[in-house]
Amino acid sequence: MMILLFILSLWSASVQAQEFSVAGFRLLPNDVSAFITPVRDLNDEPCALVKVEAPSDFAFSTPLGIVSRKDKVGEIWLYLPKGSKLLTIKHPEWGVLRDYRFSKPLESRMTYELKLKLPKPTPIIQEKHDTIVEVKTVIDTIAIPQVRKKMPLALYTLATLSLHEDGPSYGLFFALMRRHGFFIHASSNLKSIGSTEGTCNKEGFTPGSSIKPYYTGNTRHQNYTFTAGAIHHITHGFCLFEGVGYGKAATAWQQTESSGGGYLLNEDLTDKGFAAQLGVLASFNRVSIAASAITIAGKQWQGSIGIGIKIASNPQPIGFSGILLAKRRNSFYCTYFLHNRNVADTKSPYPIKRLEVIRWFNQKSMVFNQSLS
Repeated sequence: MMILLFILSLWSASVQAQEFSVAGFRLLPNDVSAFITPVRDLNDEPCALVKVEAPSDFAFSTPLGIVSRKDKVGEIWLYLPKGSKLLTIKHPEWGVLRDYRFSKPLESRMTYELKLKLPKPTPIIQEKHDTIVEVKTVIDTIAIPQVRKKMPLALYTLATLSLHEDGPSYGLFFALMRRHGFFIHASSNLKSIGSTEGTCNKEGFTPGSSIKPYYTGNTRHQNYTFTAGAIHHITHGFCLFEGVGYGKAATAWQQTESSGGGYLLNEDLTDKGFAAQLGVLASFNRVSIAASAITIAGKQWQGSIGIGIKIASNPQPIGFSGILLAKRRNSFYCTYFLHNRNVADTKSPYPIKRLEVIRWFNQKSMVFNQSLS
């Protein structure tokens, strides 16, 4: 009987001495923390990284030592020498777990995870005379999301240059947008083929004739496009635009005087009808540049570049975001910040000072404290 009581007393003492245990240990093959930013030991060997899910008041030791320790949010990073097999875990209240053995020796540059099973927190019990009072503190967190910034109205005006087989074309590009908008682009080589006496094919033969007329070698080219469509803000000053419209690319050949003179419209070298445009626009402060591709009837293609200016309005909406913490006892905590950088600027159209906003929050917090007390 005495022996049984002695064994039970030893078992209860060990349970009270150590109130936590290891819930699991595993290799993290997809975690490259130890590989990208290695920590080296005294032998200049890269260490293994053990991520322990535990509060920061835990302490650790190994027979080979601990090269480095980093306290992260919700876990502790331990850099251990290669080949470590044992780990001792200590806590000021829950005792010591001595010489926990890993499933296999730690490898260099590898990351592992160690989970601890912690005892459940017990409520604070205060004894006053013959009355037992259980005190609980409840913390409520109210997160106020930041107001989405409204895009300013922007006007883009660019001069464009389009390159194609018949020489360059010159044009103007206009766009008006916030997050989305529209654009208009007109381009022309500023030339005309004038009146023509008839038509011919790319070989020079006229319709219904097997005799090829003589040509002087002079040609006339006309090229113009007009497109309109939508433009969208992508990110950090970059926009994407696409549109459709009408375009024409015409070529005429001049006959010799012996063949009748005048110009013939070359139908094989002439395209007109549906036009489409796709491109990007980038802005750097007030300077804007654009690059796009234009096609006429899917047969004639042009590359267009442009440069110009951006004119934007800059409204300054007032808004705030922050975190309110209410502690249901005798106090109230309020932390906040203003995300509008021009609130305290005298040039802002809204004459609200930063100190006035802070004073308003302090008054509200005092009223809330009085209602809780």
